[in-house]
Amino acid sequence: MEDERITELVPFLKEKGLRITPQRIQIIGAMMEFDGHPTAEDIQSKIPIISLATIYNNLKLFVKLGIVEELPYGNGVSRFELFKAQHYHVICETCGKIADLNLPDLKVVENFASSVTGFQIHTHKMEVYGQCLQCKQS
Repeated sequence: MEDERITELVPFLKEKGLRITPQRIQIIGAMMEFDGHPTAEDIQSKIPIISLATIYNNLKLFVKLGIVEELPYGNGVSRFELFKAQHYHVICETCGKIADLNLPDLKVVENFASSVTGFQIHTHKMEVYGQCLQCKQS
């Protein structure tokens, strides 16, 4: 299943002008193995033959090209996710776990912000903070 998803991503990566290397494919494949938002260290745990520096450099490149989103929330450790349609995040203040929150698009908020401030609004982000079930039970 992941091989099929990676194969589908290759034309998208090429369209972004990215040279397809075995390391980049492995990094994206490792990201897909996680059910959530892995750190660079999490990704390296799946592919220890690739240095952490190489993983960080590729993740930063993926972020720059809009392929991956960096989530610098919570405990100061960046987590990453492959680009998805507009969605929001719930972040555990204790362990830093991030969960996706799919809500209807909040264009109403953007329109209101524009009408009140006169700004031309391009995008928005929303984060909700709390404590995950595992941390709450501890």
